Amino acid sequence: MRRWCGAAFLILVVLHGCGYEFGTAVKPGSARGLHLAVPVFHNDTFEPVLDKRVTEFIRRQFLQADGLTLVNDVGAAPFLLKGRIRSYGLQTLSFRQGFVNEQRVNLQVDVTFEDAAGRKVLWQESYRTSAEFFQTTDLATNRARQDRATEEACQAMAESIVSQVLETYPR
Repeated sequence: MRRWCGAAFLILVVLHGCGYEFGTAVKPGSARGLHLAVPVFHNDTFEPVLDKRVTEFIRRQFLQADGLTLVNDVGAAPFLLKGRIRSYGLQTLSFRQGFVNEQRVNLQVDVTFEDAAGRKVLWQESYRTSAEFFQTTDLATNRARQDRATEEACQAMAESIVSQVLETYPR
């Protein structure tokens, strides 16, 4: 019994002090002092208002970062995040008796993070995200579900972009 208690105590001490943390690599307050402009992304697709939707999701995600300031004037911001929506499409995933049952929204955006003060590109990345939705016989419901899937794809992309900016932001 005494040996078992000693082993349990040793395991507890080792696991407690292993340094493992849950969560993302971005720590609270890691954006402190970052002033950033995010102009509306360019839309190379035929999907209406997609540029404004993608930009809005990215801005909202940045606003959740502790210590970050979004700047409206691109010329006044020391850092700039620019983007171009390269593609938006629907992919059929499943059929049921000649009827499309499930579809996927695919979204690709090219993003550039720039040091506007130093006039240099810090990084460029192409992001691809997707989200699925089920079809019905009602066109209005289908469009609402497609819009919701588009929002899910935008949110996933925004999380990835903001995380990369905060991890690579030069302090």
